[in-house]
Amino acid sequence: MKFLLDNDVFFASIYAGHIHHLTARRWVDSYKKEGWGIASETYLSALRLLMNPAVMGGSPLSSKESLQAVETELSGEHPGLVYCARKRPDKKLLEKASGHRQIMDIWLIQIARETDATLVTFDSGNAKKWPEDILIPT
Repeated sequence: MKFLLDNDVFFASIYAGHIHHLTARRWVDSYKKEGWGIASETYLSALRLLMNPAVMGGSPLSSKESLQAVETELSGEHPGLVYCARKRPDKKLLEKASGHRQIMDIWLIQIARETDATLVTFDSGNAKKWPEDILIPT
């Protein structure tokens, strides 16, 4: 099986100050060998968060340090891939959004489907709505 990590899981696996860091780190380390990756949007979001003083407790990383952190996570014995969508957003999927916060989640579901992956997220609401597409790390 292949996994596509959303930003909450990917960022939590990198940043020790994240509330879900230990869970994300344990899960990612256990499942990397199965095949994994992130969307290009997740890559950029992780960089943005690592450089944000409010998120990083007043100690943001520089762009060079942020890139190194993300690239380090993507490398190693079981490297992660960065996926770009092959198609435009699927209108039928996006029409199922019940609010503005679901747009990116549905986009990641589309990318996961295109790459034969399961989306890994901490969003239990979406996991209930899309159980065939989503896995919650434990």
